[in-house]
Amino acid sequence: MLSNLAFENKDWMLAVVLTGLLLFAVFIWKAWTGTADRRFYLQTFLGFFAILCLALLVLKPTYLQKVRKEAVLLTNGYQAETLDSLKKSNRRISVLEYAPGMDLSSTLDSIDRLLIAGHGVRDYDLWQFKQSSVSFIPEAISEGIVQLKYNQKTILGADLVVEGIYNNPVNQSKLVLQGPGGSPLDSIVFSDNQEHQFRLRTNLKAPGKFLFFVQRKDSSGTDTKTEPLPVFVEAKTPLTVLMVNEFPSFETKYLKNFLAEEGHRVIVKTKLTKQKYKYEYFNTERQPVYSLNSENLSALDLIFFDDVSLNMLSNSERTVLTEAIQQYGLGVFVQQTGNRFQVENKLGAFEVQPDTENTLKVAVGAEPLMEKYPVRFPATGLTEMAIGNYGYSKRLRQGIIGTTSLKNTYELLLDGKQAEYREIWTSLINGLRKQTQNTGAFRSESNWAFIDEPYDFSFFTSEENPVVSLGNQYRVPLLKNTVVHEEWQGRVYPREKGWHELASEQDSTTSQNFYVMEAGNWSSLTAQNTLKRNKRFFDSPVSDQKEKFLPQSIPAIWFFMGFILSMGFLWLLPKIK
Repeated sequence: MLSNLAFENKDWMLAVVLTGLLLFAVFIWKAWTGTADRRFYLQTFLGFFAILCLALLVLKPTYLQKVRKEAVLLTNGYQAETLDSLKKSNRRISVLEYAPGMDLSSTLDSIDRLLIAGHGVRDYDLWQFKQSSVSFIPEAISEGIVQLKYNQKTILGADLVVEGIYNNPVNQSKLVLQGPGGSPLDSIVFSDNQEHQFRLRTNLKAPGKFLFFVQRKDSSGTDTKTEPLPVFVEAKTPLTVLMVNEFPSFETKYLKNFLAEEGHRVIVKTKLTKQKYKYEYFNTERQPVYSLNSENLSALDLIFFDDVSLNMLSNSERTVLTEAIQQYGLGVFVQQTGNRFQVENKLGAFEVQPDTENTLKVAVGAEPLMEKYPVRFPATGLTEMAIGNYGYSKRLRQGIIGTTSLKNTYELLLDGKQAEYREIWTSLINGLRKQTQNTGAFRSESNWAFIDEPYDFSFFTSEENPVVSLGNQYRVPLLKNTVVHEEWQGRVYPREKGWHELASEQDSTTSQNFYVMEAGNWSSLTAQNTLKRNKRFFDSPVSDQKEKFLPQSIPAIWFFMGFILSMGFLWLLPKIK
């Protein structure tokens, strides 16, 4: 019990104790009559009690009391019926309204259970709830775009494909893809109010930073909502590609023709017998690659290996190949000739999980159903990235290696689906190709952000003390990753709408463009992503939750009454015979 006792004015403890002892000594001196009789002891006790009450009035003692209080945090999208139900079940429940970025530490310390109603708190506020007992009461998104996918950074000449899911559209309403000038490029009409998958497409005909728009119109054609869609289009440059095969295949036959038609410089090396190779050249000079070395690898942007030929490399070839990937950004695509994903190749094994499905509805064009290997790729992070729903890439310092789970993509060409074939291989090539050789590389989950909200990024570099700036505004503090030694993590809070640039001060060519939107843009998509993150976060158990105690003040009226009663008895005592 005494361990739970504390004092608000504990800094005054010494002065109060010394003053109390002095007063008690004076009181004993005044009460002493020469005889230690019963009256003297009674006066001494009453005097001590009065001085103690007076001291406690000054020190203001407190005790720790276990917290037994609930509160509900109302977030965007909560229903009034849910709040009424909570108030009926607990009339003393506290009601709080959530604002992004708000500090909830004092509130969480004063309650033992929190209820969150609505779409949830933003992901940058979730850290505040790691050690708290929280129950999440989710509310569904009533209407709007709840899933969106498109290439935020792409190549000139490629198609901009915007796809996603629209929840509960109004019957006969329309979704329109608009160009930077506001002209309609593609559209889709919703025939009912069920959940709809949509797909909008246009060809990119100029390089630069552009702002497309996704516009929602009701059945009468009135604009109800327009959302910005930032796209960064890079100029198209031909790549130098080497294809190495252990044996001829139809996949390579059609792929080399596609690469040549796209204007890339292609060298094909195919093994015919144990000591004999066939070389083919497209858009380039005849210069056979007998073995891999630093000189010929430096001229390449991308290498296609089948899994067998990759594992047949000599130790010296593997060494120079690894160096070219890690230090100079060479891209490598591993073409599977069998289900050997989990077999470690010369560059390391791909992270895959077994899958019972042998077909995949590929998210391109008319979404063809294609044959695939019985594997699926795990969730991605800052060093791994999905390419569509069919490809997977893994960063090895400056370079990237990747693969696909699809089998026999050339069958798309035989079926007359050239657009789908082109989209698959264009996205795979752009995801793996060697980038412009810089001293570093940026990586982030998205190329758009919101005003006054955190935008997180990673910067990969071999520099010991990298410096990254946000435009001409300020330098960004960086935190080094203790596991991935070449990764530095940063966070910025953009304040203005529009295009922004993160750039390395050591190498001005190393940069990343991202677009900052106003609060309220893509509200249904943001709400859906917030809802998913909150469900995942609050479904996991709290590992180190502890009982909470709060200091409670002992009412001063009790000490005041004790002092008055003691002084009253001392006043009456001489009058009693």
